[in-house]
Amino acid sequence: MKKLAFGVMILALCNFAIADHHALNLEARQPRTEMNITSIDLGDDLSVVTAEGDMAGYGKVYVSYHLTYNREGSGGFYTGQGRGYIDENTMASGSFSGVWVRDGYLVRLTGVVSLSDGSQNLDVIVIDPLNRTMILDAYALKD
Repeated sequence: MKKLAFGVMILALCNFAIADHHALNLEARQPRTEMNITSIDLGDDLSVVTAEGDMAGYGKVYVSYHLTYNREGSGGFYTGQGRGYIDENTMASGSFSGVWVRDGYLVRLTGVVSLSDGSQNLDVIVIDPLNRTMILDAYALKD
């Protein structure tokens, strides 16, 4: 029994050592962006939120989020698309998916974005339907 307890303790300590080595350090891809919600289309199984705004590095940006509900209706999954018009000749596009949760009247989304240039972001988004705004923080996962 002592050997078993010692073995379990050693395995637990090894896991802590490995976890420190693989820490995830995220850096902001761009400054925090505030966007304006242009529409919210509510449904029984799916709701769609669209927004627009100016985003550093991507220009004039339009996004659409498709939210599905969990059993309780307090969260679920989402997918979406975005387009950034950088200038007259340059456009970036992105596809995203993740999870969302309702926090009071706010809706919080966390997900991964795959961009047309091959980069990836971790987006953390807060939708404020009362003020028709959305705050987006993008962190670089892959350049």
